[in-house]
Amino acid sequence: MKKNILYIIVLLLGLCHYSFGQYQVESIPKELLSRAVATYREDNMEIHMKSPTDVIIKGNKVLTIHNQSGDEYAPIVVFYDKSKQIKEIKGEILDQFGKQIKKFSLRDFDDQSASSGSNLFDDSRYKSYQPHINTYPYSISYSYEYKSSQNLAMPSWNPNWHKDVSVEKSTYKIIVPKNSKLRINSQNFDGQPKVEHVDKWSSYTWQAENLKAIRNEAYSPGRHITGIEVMVVPEEFQFYKKSGQFNDWKSYGLWMNENLLKGKRILPEATVAMAKNLVKDLEDPKAKAKALYEFMQKKTRYISIQVGIGGNEPFPAEMVDRLGYGDCKALVNYMQALLEAVDIPSYYTIVQAGNEKVDINPTFANLQDGNHIILCLPFANDTTWLECTNQDMPFGYLGDFTDDRLVLACTPEGGKVMRSKSYPYHESIQHRVGKFRMDKTGKLTGEMETTYTGWQFENHFANVKENRDKQIENLRRWYNINRIGFNQVEYKIEQNKKHQLNEKIGLTIDNYGLLNGNILVLIPNIFNKTTAVPEIRNRQEVLKISRGYTDIDEIEIVMDDVVDTKIIPAEKIMENEIGSYKLTTKVEGKTIKTYRKIEIKEGTYPADKYEAFVNLNRFAKESDDIRYNLPLIDKK
Repeated sequence: MKKNILYIIVLLLGLCHYSFGQYQVESIPKELLSRAVATYREDNMEIHMKSPTDVIIKGNKVLTIHNQSGDEYAPIVVFYDKSKQIKEIKGEILDQFGKQIKKFSLRDFDDQSASSGSNLFDDSRYKSYQPHINTYPYSISYSYEYKSSQNLAMPSWNPNWHKDVSVEKSTYKIIVPKNSKLRINSQNFDGQPKVEHVDKWSSYTWQAENLKAIRNEAYSPGRHITGIEVMVVPEEFQFYKKSGQFNDWKSYGLWMNENLLKGKRILPEATVAMAKNLVKDLEDPKAKAKALYEFMQKKTRYISIQVGIGGNEPFPAEMVDRLGYGDCKALVNYMQALLEAVDIPSYYTIVQAGNEKVDINPTFANLQDGNHIILCLPFANDTTWLECTNQDMPFGYLGDFTDDRLVLACTPEGGKVMRSKSYPYHESIQHRVGKFRMDKTGKLTGEMETTYTGWQFENHFANVKENRDKQIENLRRWYNINRIGFNQVEYKIEQNKKHQLNEKIGLTIDNYGLLNGNILVLIPNIFNKTTAVPEIRNRQEVLKISRGYTDIDEIEIVMDDVVDTKIIPAEKIMENEIGSYKLTTKVEGKTIKTYRKIEIKEGTYPADKYEAFVNLNRFAKESDDIRYNLPLIDKK
């Protein structure tokens, strides 16, 4: 009898477990819950490369969202264009017990253009689905399949791309004909693919399990450096009816020259004559290039056009000359054509643009590295870089959108990996000199001149072409001081060996000095305050400072006669391997003089150096807020 009862209990428990479904949240290993806002239970992709023009990509994902912070990973987004057709997407939303809440299919997806507002033409579109669930935790389970008519730009494997997402299991499988040759690049993955040969096919499978979420640590390298990635490129490919073969960047550049760039730099005879006439009185090739660049800026405007060969082929120079607009590819190609007209060589250059510095992989040629085109002018001992999409950017200035990263220049001899212009900390200077008067009410009045160089040239560059009202609106936001007003705004750009922006402003700040009874409270460091850097105990990742800088502030304040300026001079100095800080205050008669300089050096430092960075930052923050209580003098 007891045996039968025990059997019934076990049976009922088994039925209960089965009814709850496969993906119960409680079945996730505890170690995968730590620091995770979401967990991939399954993340599997299979690429079946039947031929260069017949590729099937399918897979399935099950993602558990633990809390509201994980909602950013819930939407499903699939891009498509003329070469990529979505065959099927279907799935379901599950509650914490793995029970289905609702189902969805392709008809539930929104369909939108992938272009931004600046795109004139764009072949690329995407379908998206947003679950809109507000009860946590929940899971999204779905499968997908799409077909591609090209085999060059295949999805890579990045199972732990997001630091705050853990992974139970992820697989990546490539199936190709046995005679196909693949180039494979593996990063931060210790395992080897499982290779199988069955009939006329070969398969390569990568698998990762139990990848923990990790802490987001400020000033860390990007996930493109620290995350797992496997990228596969066939040696022989088909790309928008263009066949090819390459195995390094040099041969890739030759393929680009022959298939995407050849014959695109032909200009009308009248434009060639105009270009030659424009520079006929100039001897220096760089001066000639500058004149043609400024002509191009005035004649053209940037409009994104993502059509043609995967958005990788420029429109002909003649078309840009006639229409007066183009995307980055077309405008670079047009600038090249103008330079060719006066016998100045230049290189069409592929770069991964963005504020974060991302290199192309120097040892693994592929189509997916790079999202923007710039122009390289290889002058002897003076390589010059041009951003051709900005009508206002000075000749030879790149800025933080494309600076200091490995790029691919398409030279006549093939692709060449180069580094774009860098702006080190000792050249990226913001230098302010201000002379002010302060009355007994604490009102500050005066003028200030600031120069910006290096990557800091762009700090206020956006203000140069704005109208007066917009300039003042921006200055109020940038300087962010209560009751500040501006009565003069002037900008000037200097272009010599370095680019320099000069800003001259007249300003007033009501009640900057705070009157407390018979005491005027003054913080002499007015405009440059250090922001806090988070303290991180037991830091794991290296310290990455992408952009170093030097800030110098020299401020003089002449105080009202009735203010007692007998202060104790201050000198705050600190220096370590990360940078240095210095603040001094002194008084000369009725003038309080403040000098502040901070240097932060770009670079990658061991994790244990983060404490030095925090200490320097803390010291600077405390010193920036030094204040004086200045008594008012009774003149009776």
